[in-house]
Amino acid sequence: MIQRIRTLQDLLVKSGMAAAVVWYSRDLLYYTGTCQPSWLVILPDTYRLFVRSGYAEAKRQVTIGADHLEEERDAERLVLYLCDHGVAKGSIIGMELDVLPVNTWRQWCNRIPDWNLADVTPLILEQRQIKDGSEIESIRRACRVMDLGHDRIRATLKAGMTELEVAAAIEDVHRREGHAGIYFMRHPDFFMARGLCASGPNLMRLSGPAFSLSGVGLDAAVPAGPSLRVIRPGDSVLIDIPVLVGGYHVDMARTYTAGAADRRRRDLHGKLEQLFAFAAYILRPGMTWGQGYQAVEEQADLLGIGNFFQRMVSGGKLHYIGHGVGMEINEPPLVTARNGDPILAGTVLALEMHLLQENAFALKMEDMLLIGEEENAFMTRTPRTLLEVL
Repeated sequence: MIQRIRTLQDLLVKSGMAAAVVWYSRDLLYYTGTCQPSWLVILPDTYRLFVRSGYAEAKRQVTIGADHLEEERDAERLVLYLCDHGVAKGSIIGMELDVLPVNTWRQWCNRIPDWNLADVTPLILEQRQIKDGSEIESIRRACRVMDLGHDRIRATLKAGMTELEVAAAIEDVHRREGHAGIYFMRHPDFFMARGLCASGPNLMRLSGPAFSLSGVGLDAAVPAGPSLRVIRPGDSVLIDIPVLVGGYHVDMARTYTAGAADRRRRDLHGKLEQLFAFAAYILRPGMTWGQGYQAVEEQADLLGIGNFFQRMVSGGKLHYIGHGVGMEINEPPLVTARNGDPILAGTVLALEMHLLQENAFALKMEDMLLIGEEENAFMTRTPRTLLEVL
């Protein structure tokens, strides 16, 4: 993790920032090995972790050397540290402004009126997009936990269960196997159940902060996720419930049917499977994410499913087919029509696509895809087919 700090130090110098003060829990975990409440001060040639709470635990957890941390509940010592290391008036200090509350930002402006605050988050997320070997192994371990949950569903799903019972069955396995029971999204006021489970007509109801198939939740307090609806014979059931194991997320979705599916759903899901395999092949270094999206959209038309591809209940269309995954469940890149950034090896994607015709059917698949130098690889073993539980 010291190398991660050194990489950020180089990025700070190139961006013209004199220092960064990192405080967001996922970024602290990435750079130090602990997410105890802290401020990590990074200068071009040194760094220090000021631990506000949980110092004893932080000292046991950090991987940056115990000589680089101290207990400090007040920001005054942090400001003195910056001054002692020659941060001049008018310098730019990076902070994660995308998640910093406005009132806290005002406090920092009062503490350091002679310095200018800038958003360091783009530099951090740029660095975090490419996963190193240890991160990839952590994600693979989380994928194994995800697969065990879906093994349970294939053994137990049946008509007569509620959506909540299905969600509880998979989450029970996930928790017993090491899922932390939470997931992180860099988004203010994000609310949802611990994942999405929807069946039958609930697949056609868009609710809450998810801009795709969402489920409706238990009530208006958290209106997305599993409900108390009883699953009927032949219903489609979408399970899109993430896991967080060892600090890393897995975001995977499958469409099940409680009993046999009709021929139309089988045929359409077969086309979705073909499109999914095409996307996993075509998203390669040497092209941009936007070019990859365009190729997939054109392939959907060739397969005869363009009218259903990424459609919304409202009649609109999602112009995106995936997102990065790591210490947060949604990270860069977004695989969108407008993303002109190059595809980079070492990126872990949640490749995510659905077909929808209002009042008729909804089919979705999502899986973890590792972008490689030579070829891409899916990271889970749960079948990428329409899963009929008979």
